[in-house]
Amino acid sequence: MNVLSDAQVSRTSTLWLIAALLSVLFPIWKQVPLLIILTGCLSAGWRIAILQGRGHWPPFLLRLGLILIALVSVVVSFRPLISLESSVSILAAGYALKLLEMRSQRDALVVVYIGYFLVATAVLFSQTLLQTLYLMFCLVMLIAAQQGLFREMDTTPVVSSIRFAGLLAFQAAPLTILLFILVPRMGPLWSVPLPDNSGRVGLTDAMTPGDIARLSRSDELVFRARFAADVPPAQQRYWRAVVLDQFDGKTWKQTDKLFSVAAMSQKDWVSKQPVTEGWWKNRLGSYQYEVMMEPTGKPWMYSLGAAGTVAEKSFFYRTMRLASEQPVDSRLLYSLDGMLPRARSVSMPGWLVELNTRIPVVGNDRSRQYALRLFNQAGEDPVKMAGRLLSLFRQDDFYYTLSPPLYDQSSTIDQFLFEGRRGFCAHYAGAFVYLMRAAGIPARVIGGYQGGEFKEDENLIQVRQFDAHAWAEIWVAGQGWLRFDPTAAVSPQRIASGLEAAIGPAETFLPDSPLSLYRYRQSGIINRVRLVFEKAEYQWQRSVVNFKQDQQEAFLRSLLGDKDFYWRQATALALGVSLILAVLSLTLLYRRQSLSPLQKLYARFLKKMAKRGFVPGDGEAELSFARRISKSDDKLAEPVMSFCEAYIQAAYGENFSEMHELKRLLTRF
Repeated sequence: MNVLSDAQVSRTSTLWLIAALLSVLFPIWKQVPLLIILTGCLSAGWRIAILQGRGHWPPFLLRLGLILIALVSVVVSFRPLISLESSVSILAAGYALKLLEMRSQRDALVVVYIGYFLVATAVLFSQTLLQTLYLMFCLVMLIAAQQGLFREMDTTPVVSSIRFAGLLAFQAAPLTILLFILVPRMGPLWSVPLPDNSGRVGLTDAMTPGDIARLSRSDELVFRARFAADVPPAQQRYWRAVVLDQFDGKTWKQTDKLFSVAAMSQKDWVSKQPVTEGWWKNRLGSYQYEVMMEPTGKPWMYSLGAAGTVAEKSFFYRTMRLASEQPVDSRLLYSLDGMLPRARSVSMPGWLVELNTRIPVVGNDRSRQYALRLFNQAGEDPVKMAGRLLSLFRQDDFYYTLSPPLYDQSSTIDQFLFEGRRGFCAHYAGAFVYLMRAAGIPARVIGGYQGGEFKEDENLIQVRQFDAHAWAEIWVAGQGWLRFDPTAAVSPQRIASGLEAAIGPAETFLPDSPLSLYRYRQSGIINRVRLVFEKAEYQWQRSVVNFKQDQQEAFLRSLLGDKDFYWRQATALALGVSLILAVLSLTLLYRRQSLSPLQKLYARFLKKMAKRGFVPGDGEAELSFARRISKSDDKLAEPVMSFCEAYIQAAYGENFSEMHELKRLLTRF
């Protein structure tokens, strides 16, 4: 039995450990400081130099310096210092530096175990199907490196090691699946800090004209919405996230949860359930859907119009938007009953009117005067004034563009309306709301997403960052908040067909992502591959990653029944584990004795000799067999003796470098 000792690590095992190091560090490179990644590359390169005889073991002071550099990089990179990312970074630094000082087989085993821990931590940052497949590959690499420590041969072929590691992983799969399905979900015995998603790209609670245009350059997934029955047409897919009701002349901002005025109570601003009387009267619509949103690090949630229900651990703003009690730092799955796009308000208190008509007292004078003149021409009718503004955008020389000019911050609205006339959705929505407020009409900007890719076979809409959009709402007595989208007047293609159809020939869709598959949706083969993978990804997220306690219990009750459910669950678990272990035991017991690479070469030699009529007798040794062939056939004498002598040297003299020579000699027959 081979027991790990203080003996040196073989060349093959070292190469496997180096390959495993680089593979394991790859999925966490975004969470770990760059200096630690570079330390890992340095360790790998240094060990390769030592293997090639061109390097020496690093001195103690150098190793100490690398440790200090790694610690300083962690301290400088993370605030707060104690976080999931900082902990993983320290573990990654230890992984890299341990490889650099590794000398014995015991050290090598420690390196392998640290690699297993790092693979587990990578799951905390991403649970995509592609990431999972890659992490399985990393596990195979680590298993191959570990089993190399227990092999006597120093030149084990790569294919053999991969086959061995893959076989172990394959044997563990049935038991893993069974435990995943049948073991009851329990609350954690300790808590792990969630990944920091505050730096993710996405909507914010403040909007300047260029913010949403920047989001249009990203194809990052935002959320998926799966509908129970009917799906809204493209022109009605307005996914609200933030309500921007404060304007300082440059930036639109969202009123937060702590907002209050003397005439308002807290229940007049937030609620655990949608309010059907007092604020507005809502009518249930026909859309029922489930949203699976990606982590954002922000509290807002996405809904199609006004929400008809409030998801667990969330609340409802008077601005008709949903928010989570805590920032969404992990993938969130929730269900909603939709509302009709219009919610009829009963009344609007004076403090809310003041909030939604407030504009800076200085700046944009031409826009103020124009708004008052337009309001008078519309007979002081808010809806007619909104229609006149849409006609202005539709008929005059206004252009929809991803690259608008920079406008003067002191008079952004004036310059956009009367000079530049080129802008993105944020320019049009902001100018529309400003003009309505200047006329005394309550109005606000809504930030969210519009459209999304519809997948008919799954009744699913998939929304990405380039679907980011801003539109407007005005309040009309007796009708409530009404949606108006100035962008639809300027560029109807944006609403009907999406961003890619709306941009001009001089602009490029997703210019920052040349390899994005969304740029090649017109290619049939590429698009089919993308759709198949995205379907698999959705099923993976919904059925595996989000297989929580309630889903598990509902699934098992449908299989096992409700009577004596927990006893049946325990019995099924015990029987399943016993059956799998029995099958694996029988497989090991009756498994055919596998041949080593050296024995396989000799078996090929015997097969070639059998075709020439020479078969070794019972108990006949290799050299005796070669001498008998030499006496019978002079042409075979020299190559047969050369091959058998080389084989004996390799098999009994433990000179495994003869493997390549044996393969060459075998080709002479």
